[in-house]
Amino acid sequence: MESYKVFETVLIREIELLAKIPPLQNLIRDAVINREWADYEALMESIEEIGGRFGTLEAEREALTASLFGGDEQGHFYAWTARLPERERNILTTLYRRLKMETLQIKLSNDTLMEYLKEARSVVTGVLESAYPERRGKLYTRDGTSADPDMKSVVLNRRF
Repeated sequence: MESYKVFETVLIREIELLAKIPPLQNLIRDAVINREWADYEALMESIEEIGGRFGTLEAEREALTASLFGGDEQGHFYAWTARLPERERNILTTLYRRLKMETLQIKLSNDTLMEYLKEARSVVTGVLESAYPERRGKLYTRDGTSADPDMKSVVLNRRF
């Protein structure tokens, strides 16, 4: 019965941490769209801090899982909870499903943002290739060596 309470506590703490991520993701998306890079950096640090805390909780849950199920959580979780009284079983399975759904929603939101960034990058690349057709995706350093074609600022050596 004690393992039930420990498992419940870890699940609740993980869900509470995950609940903090979607509002930050929205702010990150807005910062990217509005090109507010200072805000973006601060928000990314917040996400990384939450990720570190979540990783600690995940390690705690994995250690608990290993002690309860021998390591295979997915296959044995429902078998283990089936042996619990109905109230405890319902609480744990609800929390477990909620954790999985929160994780899936965060992943989908991340994937959407990454698709937006990838599309924005391809648009900028297209514009630069149209503006500078002689480059054809090639960038060179000051000494003439080929540079990585990642998105960098275009700097003009002329004063207007």
